[in-house]
Amino acid sequence: MGYKATWAVRILTGPQSGQIIPLAAGYNIIGRSPSCQIKLASNSVSKEHATILLTEDGKVLITDMNSRNGTFVNGLRVQNQKLAAGDKLTFHDVVIDILELPPGFDPRFVPGASPGGGLPMPSWAGNAAVAMQPQYAQPSGHPQDFQHMHEHASQHMPDPGALREEVEKPQAQYTGNAVLDFFENIRIYIDHVAMPGIYAVVQKMSYRQSLMMFIAIYVVMVTVVATVPMVTLTKKSIRQESVRRAKTIARNLALINRQAILEKNEIAATVRHAELEEGVTNAIIMAKDGTILAPANKRGEFAKLPFVNQARREERETEGFIGDSNLGVAVPIARYNPEAGQQEAAAYAVVIYDMGAQAMNSAQTLGLFLQIFFLAAVIGGVLFFFLVRVVEHPISTLGLQLDDALREGRDDLSTVYQWPLLEKLVSNVNSALSRAAHGGGGGYQSPNAVLNRDIEATNVVRMLPIPAISINAVDNRIITTNSAFDALVGSGLQLTGRPVLEIPDPALQANLADLIPRMRDQLGNIAFSEIPFSGLKYEINGQAIVGNSGEASWYLITLSGGG
Repeated sequence: MGYKATWAVRILTGPQSGQIIPLAAGYNIIGRSPSCQIKLASNSVSKEHATILLTEDGKVLITDMNSRNGTFVNGLRVQNQKLAAGDKLTFHDVVIDILELPPGFDPRFVPGASPGGGLPMPSWAGNAAVAMQPQYAQPSGHPQDFQHMHEHASQHMPDPGALREEVEKPQAQYTGNAVLDFFENIRIYIDHVAMPGIYAVVQKMSYRQSLMMFIAIYVVMVTVVATVPMVTLTKKSIRQESVRRAKTIARNLALINRQAILEKNEIAATVRHAELEEGVTNAIIMAKDGTILAPANKRGEFAKLPFVNQARREERETEGFIGDSNLGVAVPIARYNPEAGQQEAAAYAVVIYDMGAQAMNSAQTLGLFLQIFFLAAVIGGVLFFFLVRVVEHPISTLGLQLDDALREGRDDLSTVYQWPLLEKLVSNVNSALSRAAHGGGGGYQSPNAVLNRDIEATNVVRMLPIPAISINAVDNRIITTNSAFDALVGSGLQLTGRPVLEIPDPALQANLADLIPRMRDQLGNIAFSEIPFSGLKYEINGQAIVGNSGEASWYLITLSGGG
């Protein structure tokens, strides 16, 4: 008996990674519930997350079942979507893709299709052996059973080349290049680990609050990144200038006392000139044996500073840092030694210099930080202003076009912005308007099925950038609202599924009570009214969406203006 089903899903992430599950004709429910046809082992997946419908003519359609974290196709959140081979489906932290199985491949032998053990895969299957290992009923132990199983496996085994082509598709585009694969791993981590956390944070804020948060983080990071190296460079420059200045003072001190040392008139040695220099904390003339010649009040004492004792062993200028703020410089005072026949150090001019006189203190560092922060905040504010305008303007323009289209019954929305996501949104809105105008929905529908207009109403409202609400025409029950409507009304309530009378705003209740009869009695016409919110005047527009029976199926109400 042949099998018409030639489609399957392959799990790419999580503990079930590599598992392939065939799609049965009709509805295949995806979720974490044991009753689902495609069970995903993740707590982030809803019990019944989505359904994949395999139609009799081979089409594959996915529908989100109002899941908590949404359903994404190739990175875009969808409610209903036709699928093609290779499409990537994301259910929060689980990613799967769609496979069109090779001709002649029996889906009963895919892991997950039936319980039981399995025979080893041939060597050509490589790493695909685990994922594609055929499943059979357990043999009874008779040799005939094993022979029958091997014959059955050879009859249904697909062509090796076709199987490798379909099954051994990499989960990520690895190239074998270590650098490129490193960046590919980073991309996967960002897409599947980092970004979901960021999305969860910004979902609790308005768009402007989210953008302001990122700009604030940018300002702080720029300030820190700019301040730290600037302070480091400043300190390095101060140290270099301190060494230069201390050497100059020590050289002058050596020059002033050179004649007295050459004449061996140590009593005439003086450090008065050096002591008057700013930043000098100590200055001495030291003999070769380490005794102090000047100043007079220390003459005859032994110099005990570690730097001084090290310096007198050198026959050249030396410098060294004493702690974090002091610098020592020693300059030799040379005279000719007739016994050795060469110049040698007879004494040293030593200067201890305090770099704190020029160093950047805490107050100066804080002042520099605040200056950079102020400049970064100004630039960040300008960036915030333009980003808000650049993003909101195309959405606002699209909202005005949609408002006119709803009034005039058109489905010709367009955008001049070359943004693929916005162009996709315009296409979806035009499709929804066209379906609403003709009172029906696309996709596969069995002859005895009842069209679920709530899904259609939910899709349209979610795609609108302006405040919108959909109401069931049969019982005046709220089908759904979008985030813009919830933010405007400010109720903080979950209005989905509640009667219109439970809307907390009395003025909005009264307006809806007036609009609903007008929309129902004047099918095809736009009913409109005005209502104030927070001191701003909004225009309410309502349109009845006609069902297959020719009567109103649900109402679409939008609010625009705010001027």
